[in-house]
Amino acid sequence: MFAAVEDDMIYYGQLNKPKMGISFQEATDSLTRIPDEEIFPRWPQDLTLTMAPEELPPDVFVKRPRLALYDVFLEHQVVNLLPKGLVEEAEAMEVLRSQPHPCIVGYHGCLVLGRHLYDLNNYLKNGHAIQDKELFMESLGSAIHHLHSLGWAHNDLNPTNVLVAEDRRPVLIDFGSARRIGDKLSTSRGTKDWIDCEMKDYTTSET
Repeated sequence: MFAAVEDDMIYYGQLNKPKMGISFQEATDSLTRIPDEEIFPRWPQDLTLTMAPEELPPDVFVKRPRLALYDVFLEHQVVNLLPKGLVEEAEAMEVLRSQPHPCIVGYHGCLVLGRHLYDLNNYLKNGHAIQDKELFMESLGSAIHHLHSLGWAHNDLNPTNVLVAEDRRPVLIDFGSARRIGDKLSTSRGTKDWIDCEMKDYTTSET
C-alpha cells in the first residue's frame, strides 16, 4: 500500500507487485484521495474538546489517522474505527490537559502534540545512553502514576511510546489505547511482546 499526506489531504493507493519493482510514477498514479469524512472525525457534540490554535508552534507533532491500518480496516469494513480512535485519544488528552505532568507529552488541541526528536528505542539505537537510569525510570513511573491517579491507564507502554526530551527526561506519548480504568479496550490495545497476555485476551483497561 501507499499513502501520502498533502495539506491534510490523505491519498491512498495499492499495487499488486513487489515494492522494489514499482516506479515513483506508478506509485503516484495509483493514489486516490480518501474522503475526509471517512478517516477524520466530526467535531463531537457530546465532548468538550480544545481546538488547536491556527498558528502552531514549530516544535509540534500533528496526530493523524493511522494509515498503516487503512487497508486492513478497509478489507474488514471497519474504517469508521480510524476517526473513532482519534476522538478517544483526544478525550484522554483533555483529561491530561487539565492535570498536566512534565513527563507526559504536551497537548495543544485536537490533535496537536509536542514534538521530540527521539523515542527511547531510537535514542538508544543511535548510540545515546541514559546517564541516570534510576532518575529516568522514576520520572517515567511518576508520569504513569499521575495518569492512574486520574483514573486512566495508558495500556500501551513500550519504548516507542516514550520520547526523550532535550533535557533527557522521559515523555510519555500515544494515548490511543488510553481508557478509564476498568473500561473495555477497542481496536487499539497494546503492542505484541509488551503485554503480559495474548492480544486477544487484552480487553480491559488496567494498571
